[in-house]
Amino acid sequence: MNKALLPILARLHSLQTVSHLSPDGGRLIASRSDPNPIIVVLREINETVLARVLHFTTEGGTSLTIEVAGRRILRVADAKGLEGAEPCLAAAVLEDEHKDTLIKLLQALAKPRQEIKLKVGSGTHGSDGISVGLPVALIADLLLVELNGLDAEVVSDVSPPPQVEPQAPIVPAVEGGSAIGRFARANGPVLMAWLILGGEEDGVFEGPEEMVEHLKTFLDDEIKDLTAQLDRLSAAPGQPICLGLGASLSEGHSLLCARAEGSILLGLAEGDCTQTLMQAWLSALQ
Repeated sequence: MNKALLPILARLHSLQTVSHLSPDGGRLIASRSDPNPIIVVLREINETVLARVLHFTTEGGTSLTIEVAGRRILRVADAKGLEGAEPCLAAAVLEDEHKDTLIKLLQALAKPRQEIKLKVGSGTHGSDGISVGLPVALIADLLLVELNGLDAEVVSDVSPPPQVEPQAPIVPAVEGGSAIGRFARANGPVLMAWLILGGEEDGVFEGPEEMVEHLKTFLDDEIKDLTAQLDRLSAAPGQPICLGLGASLSEGHSLLCARAEGSILLGLAEGDCTQTLMQAWLSALQ
């Protein structure tokens, strides 16, 4: 399938999905069977073009109310049962400095294996020319979430084009070594260069020496701040996490970082490899 069709198909599929309404008027968007409900939350935001207020509530009693427009999160209007929300609540409009706090709020809200309901109200901001707030695509990239993903049965219903385009490489199962090492080696086709710091494979690397040297210099200079950043985004300090640190659209490269078992991996990836990376990350942690 042409990858350019995925965003269109995903939105058509969401319009055809039957809504499950709760007695209080909210719409059930995630059930206890959803292993990663934050994907559903982000896709709901991504579907919101007009100015709206989205009120998410969970069966655990937590809630998050945000104002959105143009697929951007403009501000956090209210947060209940979620620690550390003050910086976002105090901001009239969310800026780049708030993205780490916002991500933690979304992760705390959308914990696995619980129901999440959504109520939608009218917003106060216009949607034309919106350039403030945080784009949901940025949050999704940092969490390695594919906003335009489709269920397998939906994709199978689409007739293939006359010419089949190359598919993403199948991630091979990699045995032996640390979880971080298995993750890196499984991504050989997309990781141009990578370096491991700490753990049983400390100092192991692959790729052109010049690229690896840049990665090493970055880790040597920024390891303290990088570790603090990983702790802010993970459920608890030291827990496994994988995220994208940034991308260069002109060069088609992205920088990714992963942590597990006391090791940190820094790698330079080529192209759009989100789905492949997530598949390898989950396999490495098993």
